[in-house]
Amino acid sequence: MTRQSVVALLTILLFITGCSTTRPTPQHEQQRRMADLNERALASVEKGRSSDADKLLQESWRLAATLDDQPMQVMTLLNQSRLARRANHLPEARALLDKAEQISGQQGPLYADVAQERALQALATGDLNEAQRYATAAHRAEQGSLLGRRLNLLARVALLRGERNEAQKLAEQASAANSSIGQELERANSLRMLGMIATQEGNWLKAEEQLRAALELDRQQAAPLRIAADLEALAELAGKQQQTERQQKYLQRARMVREQSTAE
Repeated sequence: MTRQSVVALLTILLFITGCSTTRPTPQHEQQRRMADLNERALASVEKGRSSDADKLLQESWRLAATLDDQPMQVMTLLNQSRLARRANHLPEARALLDKAEQISGQQGPLYADVAQERALQALATGDLNEAQRYATAAHRAEQGSLLGRRLNLLARVALLRGERNEAQKLAEQASAANSSIGQELERANSLRMLGMIATQEGNWLKAEEQLRAALELDRQQAAPLRIAADLEALAELAGKQQQTERQQKYLQRARMVREQSTAE
């Protein structure tokens, strides 16, 4: 689940209920409030503030359960599952995702996000075949503006499977899709992946260009954990070039960014 997913789902709900042309009702206002809670939670996750995100999502779940708002329940469960996965609490993450799928089924506007999270949990356990299956399902189910995100996941899985050419093709497609609709964080993911592929191929200039472009986008979006990932990728590039001092500087900067985001 991403900020774009939150916005897309809220748009669908308001269209169905006719809120776009009538005065907002208390239920519509509560839907907006839950969407806002989820957006703020995602922003907290990007900044490394997991405890803040957890509190916001608990409040969203309380409201969604009180109103018996199933789409918002699914959205909140997806984000809670994502948070648990990032904390490496995989049994909890799976249980939350199972609950989300029980409510949503295997269709509708949220299934692409459910399948995406299934793939990411599979990656967390090293099950590349399962990750491939669900990443493909997420891509096929996508009917909105998150095609670039689905392609990024497919590229990531392909790279881990050693399918470098396929990963590069998918990452290039993802970069173009993300660029066309201004999804800067996802475009940074595409660029970071392309930079890592170029590093593996020994194309130092291209790798440097792609990784620095990713770093600049993540800095603009103030996403410290992604900034740290960019710096670590640049450190790997420096190591491949036998630039030990430069490598250590990048690693030190990445460590400082991670520590600072945790302390905030």
